[in-house]
Amino acid sequence: MSRRAFLAAGAALAACQTAPPMSAAPGLAPSLGTASASAVSSTVTVDGVPMHLSRTGRGRPVCLIHGASGNLNDMTFRLGPALADRFEVIAIDRPGHGWSGVPSGGSVSINAQAALIRGALDQLGIERPIVVGHSYGGAVALAWAVDAPGTMSALVLLAAPSQVWEGGLGLTNDLLASPVTGPPLAHAIPHLVTRGFADRTLRSVFDPQEVPAGYLDHLGLDLVLRPESLRENARQLVALKEELRPMIPSYPDLSMPIRLVHGDADRTVGLDIHSAPFARQVPQAGLTRLPGIGHMIHQVATARAIEAVDAVTRQPSGIRP
Repeated sequence: MSRRAFLAAGAALAACQTAPPMSAAPGLAPSLGTASASAVSSTVTVDGVPMHLSRTGRGRPVCLIHGASGNLNDMTFRLGPALADRFEVIAIDRPGHGWSGVPSGGSVSINAQAALIRGALDQLGIERPIVVGHSYGGAVALAWAVDAPGTMSALVLLAAPSQVWEGGLGLTNDLLASPVTGPPLAHAIPHLVTRGFADRTLRSVFDPQEVPAGYLDHLGLDLVLRPESLRENARQLVALKEELRPMIPSYPDLSMPIRLVHGDADRTVGLDIHSAPFARQVPQAGLTRLPGIGHMIHQVATARAIEAVDAVTRQPSGIRP
């Protein structure tokens, strides 16, 4: 493959984007050493899979699930610390990301990821958390809600995919997911993404908002760009649409408090393709539209994400807010 093709692939991964108007990736992941000083990091093993998480704060438990091309520190940059004064906040590396592993054979579905996260929290004695998911992490949270509704107390979806869309996720993800082209491409990308390149492409992730001061220094490109993470991330994204499809008929049966927050300038996960239909399908799912806000809600509109968490704590089960 030509150097130009590799650079194009690196751009797609560094920008953490996939073909719009689908789901996809949040920003690049902060390094694991930069979370709040009060956070306690630990790893538990669930069905043979190591699951890494951090805990901070006190109160009602809130589980934060990051999106694609990231790790738990994307959730500990702003949202986690902001919630920790009133909640116990558990941020977790999804399987194949950060320091969490994958089952033998890899390529773990959103349903299997949700089960592994539930298992990790069970081992820590954490029961019925409020579950908050951003982007792809919202799809994992939604799979949790469909598969085991009694194990969560409420659901908050931030710019999350929930529906089937037209088209795919782009050539880069297809190439990385392939057993033939994936390994050489995944090993080439880390050598082609420089700090300056990441700086420029990160701005496109936050568009039309600015990248928050200090966010790039909080990132851990070495973790995001590990070959094994790149490949697993692509496999998960390529499989997402068909994993969502069978869940859609179950949405109207969900009875836990649910809030959705979505920016109308989001070019990664379309509000009108995903959150708006979901709000029509689920009577008690309140939707907050954010005019002019892009995909990175939890970083650029953190207060609105916190409002959604507060709202589900007040919302009776099965009642429209």
